[in-house]
Amino acid sequence: YIKTREDRFMWKRIVAYGTAAIMGIVCAVGFFGVFMITTVTGSGMEPFYKEGHYVLVCKAAYRKSIPEVGEVVALWNQVYSEDGEGSVLIRRIAARQGDQIEIRDNVFYRNGKPYTAYMSGDGEMEDLTHRTLGEGELFLLCDDRGSSMDSRNDAVGIVDVGDCIGKVCFP
Repeated sequence: YIKTREDRFMWKRIVAYGTAAIMGIVCAVGFFGVFMITTVTGSGMEPFYKEGHYVLVCKAAYRKSIPEVGEVVALWNQVYSEDGEGSVLIRRIAARQGDQIEIRDNVFYRNGKPYTAYMSGDGEMEDLTHRTLGEGELFLLCDDRGSSMDSRNDAVGIVDVGDCIGKVCFP
């Protein structure tokens, strides 16, 4: 039973602060259910993503859509590398399902045309025989072609869309 005006005011404040705290917790849980913040490790995505920078990953991006060529995706690193085992790899999609890929004479070809977008560095690329990607398959490349912890490496290989954590959406 509330007797005085001050008591009513105090209870209103408690209810308001409690509601704000609960709403904050609900928003945080909702945010981190859809998004993930991770740190860029390694130099494979330089100059666009530098080591130590933070990126925001939208985990819901590919639930109902297929990634597009040029987008940057995040996936768990299951092998020991410069990026560290168990860390998150971010790599750019160079080809997706239905695309024909080939690496010949240090050039990556997508559907018969050289794919040089976002390319930096002067790393050597081993030849890769002509292949057509199957349903849900992605071919990922590092922006810095000198780094090879991407689909050119058997340890990463061609990735299934379901293995992607999500799309890097910021920055």
